[in-house]
Amino acid sequence: MPAITRVVAPNPGPYTGPGTNTWIVDAGPVSVVIDPGPDDESHLAALNQRLAGKTVGVVLVTHSHPDHLPLAERFAAPHHASVRRHPELRDGDVVRAGNLSLTALHTPGHSADHLCFLLPGDGAVFTGDLILGQGSSMVTYPEGDVAAYLRSLERLAALRPRILFPGHWDPVREAMAKIEEYRRHRLEREAQVLAAVRKGPGTPAELTRRVYGELEEKLMVAAEMTLRAHLRKLVDDGLVRERGEVYEPVGTVGA
Repeated sequence: MPAITRVVAPNPGPYTGPGTNTWIVDAGPVSVVIDPGPDDESHLAALNQRLAGKTVGVVLVTHSHPDHLPLAERFAAPHHASVRRHPELRDGDVVRAGNLSLTALHTPGHSADHLCFLLPGDGAVFTGDLILGQGSSMVTYPEGDVAAYLRSLERLAALRPRILFPGHWDPVREAMAKIEEYRRHRLEREAQVLAAVRKGPGTPAELTRRVYGELEEKLMVAAEMTLRAHLRKLVDDGLVRERGEVYEPVGTVGA
């Protein structure tokens, strides 16, 4: 496996953990930089210091969220490196830089434009926000798509990766166990949302309190957006009916 270095952006928070991971991958004569992160002067300086004058072959971006993309062009320009992300990069496209070839995997769900990057010979995947090193990834309405997210997890599992390099927190060395943990968590949350609807119709705000209990305001907003994403899948699956802002069950268990 090539040498892989992490530089953590100074943007810690409830949704970013310690901060966004920027990964520098040694590709022999050049480096590949994945997710340059937020447009922050100190992070830019830290990246250039870590590169120590080495040429950057290409800058890859997993998705366009403001903690992953904004620094990309500014960082890449003085290195004369290209920035590549969805939709320019499509599923299965191979990015060659130095002595490395990385395969782009379109893995929507957290966002519609989400990519992971696979080092095929090493069983290593840079997962962006599809899978984090700790906690669960946010799949929030209207951008998040729970059905697509589950399909993306299945796609990743089929590759049987050995190690994951996530967008936040530490590398995951028990890759298959982590993928299954994420799949199980999302299905359990779906079952909780469906059970809450079957207890009686409710608005998203009411259903959020049934599922999550009382949370501080900022977390409650995120919880409701997550619940709305699950409701969208349940409506599409024909298990829940939407009447204005009220959601109600369709039929009964076993019907």
